[in-house]
Amino acid sequence: MKKISLMIAILAITSVLFAQTKDQRWSVGLHINQTNYQGDLGNEFLRFNDIDPGLSLSLGYYLSPTFDITAKAGWGHVDYKDNHGTYARWHGGIADLPNNSYNNESWSFYGGLWNASANLKLKFNNGWLLKEDALFSPFLIGGLGLTSFNSVAITKDIKKETYQDFALYYGAGLNVRLSERLNMVLEAGIYNPMTDVYDGVDPTTAPQWNGRNNDQVADGDGDAGKSNDEFLQYSIGFTYSLGKMKDADGDGVADKKDKCPNTPIGVAVDEDGCPIDTDGDGVADYLDKCPKIAGTIEGCPDTDKDGIVDSKDKCPKVAGLKELQGCPDGDDDKDGVANLNDKCPNTPAGVKVDAKGCPIDTDGDGVADYQDRCPKVAGSAKTQGCPVQEQLNAFAKDVYFKTNSARLSQSSYAILDQVVTLLKKYNGIKGYTDSVGRDSYNLKLSEKRAASVKNYLVKKGVSASKLSSRGYGEANPIATNKTKEGRAKNRRTEIVVE
Repeated sequence: MKKISLMIAILAITSVLFAQTKDQRWSVGLHINQTNYQGDLGNEFLRFNDIDPGLSLSLGYYLSPTFDITAKAGWGHVDYKDNHGTYARWHGGIADLPNNSYNNESWSFYGGLWNASANLKLKFNNGWLLKEDALFSPFLIGGLGLTSFNSVAITKDIKKETYQDFALYYGAGLNVRLSERLNMVLEAGIYNPMTDVYDGVDPTTAPQWNGRNNDQVADGDGDAGKSNDEFLQYSIGFTYSLGKMKDADGDGVADKKDKCPNTPIGVAVDEDGCPIDTDGDGVADYLDKCPKIAGTIEGCPDTDKDGIVDSKDKCPKVAGLKELQGCPDGDDDKDGVANLNDKCPNTPAGVKVDAKGCPIDTDGDGVADYQDRCPKVAGSAKTQGCPVQEQLNAFAKDVYFKTNSARLSQSSYAILDQVVTLLKKYNGIKGYTDSVGRDSYNLKLSEKRAASVKNYLVKKGVSASKLSSRGYGEANPIATNKTKEGRAKNRRTEIVVE
């Protein structure tokens, strides 16, 4: 019997049970039970020295969070022998009277007890005392039913009878919630058939025996006719819900428990019905672009908190700008192009640059406009961006003389020094004056000025054979001689490639 008891305990602990709710109102169940006796022969309530398992079925219906209706029907074996009390042999009781025991045995009985009852269950996990989905939820149960007992009583003789009576049932139990739809049900209740004959002992059995209380002995309290026979039944049950739970988003979690009732179809959820968030960053895996690393931007980390995820941030540990791919704003040459993208980071202040931060080179000759004396005509770096003639013209514009003199101004020497390096071919030097003065004077003055330039160049190492000079006086003005500014432009020197 100990092995059977152990098997029952293992089944009870490992069983998966379903419990009805408002979405699954009906349930059916299978229960293993043990039935103990209390009556005239003694009391074995709460004693487990004799295990006789029985079986019962149940049908339940959910009324409300507080009440269920349950119907139970089952069978159990009951037996009891008074070994130490009033009806025990060799204890000076009624069984020791002459011819008052069968085969010199203590009085006993056994039989199969059938029972059926309709009950009202009061649940404590009704949202007031305990949450409806509490892990442990006690209950009280009570109702009215029928009992039928095939009794074999061994007293002073053997008596076989079948008794059928109305019975009261009352008890308590505990639901152990294992999941959304599963419970383990532990219950203990008393069947009271409201009669005193099931054990074969009643006042007519021993009409002259007033009884003797045996509270001091192990089995205790044998007293013919003192109370009704009662049966305490313990059960470990399996119940299965027949209803279909409401689950609007189809994620397998009932709506009443679903904390995220609008989860998209197909998304994996946790026990609360919410999408899985592996890294715990508050962004569900199905939306998280970095599901295994906690982050703040679409689930991805942003260490420097500059709004750019680390995987796209070229400076992930220093806050920066989106335009600079997460790097700090830096523009050392102040040209409007950040250092990160500036291909010419040392451009002088005020110089116009392109998208790469380099100075504009309109004619594409490799000489930036701000250094190019001929920014619209391609030249070379050696000629400051001009073709030879254009460069010479540009230089010649800056050659000046003392008033009414062929003597060069001090600022002209630096210009002519640059001209020296360009004169690789024969050149002609032309001198011009404005219209002030006589024509003959102006012509001679222009010739002297042209010669003055030639002489300086020769002095600096340019071969005299490559040079010629000529004065044109007032001829070929390039501006009006009626204004001071115009006359200044006409007093000029031209260096011509011939």
